[in-house]
Amino acid sequence: MRMAYKTGFTFEKVGEIGIYRLPSFSKCAGIDHGFSAKTGGVSTGDYASLNLSFTREEERDNVMENYKLFCRAAKIPVGSMIMDTYEHGTTVRTVTAKDRGRGYTLPPLPFCDGLVTNDPEVTLMTGHADCMAFYCYDKTTRSIGLAHAGWRGALNRIGTELVGRMVSEFGANPADIIAGVGPSICPRCFEVGDDVAEQFEKAFSGLDIRGENKRGKAVIDLWQVAAKQFIEAGVRAENIEIMGVCTMEDERLYSHRRDRGKTGGMTAFLRLV
Repeated sequence: MRMAYKTGFTFEKVGEIGIYRLPSFSKCAGIDHGFSAKTGGVSTGDYASLNLSFTREEERDNVMENYKLFCRAAKIPVGSMIMDTYEHGTTVRTVTAKDRGRGYTLPPLPFCDGLVTNDPEVTLMTGHADCMAFYCYDKTTRSIGLAHAGWRGALNRIGTELVGRMVSEFGANPADIIAGVGPSICPRCFEVGDDVAEQFEKAFSGLDIRGENKRGKAVIDLWQVAAKQFIEAGVRAENIEIMGVCTMEDERLYSHRRDRGKTGGMTAFLRLV
């Protein structure tokens, strides 16, 4: 079985800053969202040039300058940002204006891979370098959710947790939620060992997610995995859109796998407007 979902993206440049967007989210007047490309910043060498990760061996001031450049291009109030503190898990936290600056000018949040809010004073931010970004929006309750979905988080259904938190915190109806997935490693490139492949096959039994690459190694379709867990959470298939952009194949993006760990980091953002 294969899951049904839409695919599509737009790419715009503001000066040298590149921003990927989901068409279905761009049509919504109540939100702004995007995903950063890697150009237009001050970083050099392996991190050239818009590195937005504080976990790389780079001066924090450089990363903050990159954020200021990106925020100016994306029209994000710098002081509104709140960053996840990912551990490749499924913890989702609710944040409000009192959390603005966490992970930037204030100490980071406790470990979490997902954030939800209904506060228009904040911008949700998550970090990526091959892992999926999960976007969720419910226009009825004016609530949003954003998550970093590494393979472990995806395996353990962080998408389901993200939707569930919007339901429990804000009374969202999953059938009204639109969900999206940003640039990430594609089904052709996500090579795994047999043990990991078997974990996915067991967790998502009946779903056609395992393949084989030219080297005879197992590959897993994380985009199918994403769509499956959103649908399990009650999101309608027609409300799911996946960009279909591979971080490993698109040279406008950083990729941890392609660059063997010597690479910068990107950010996804989502906010109410």
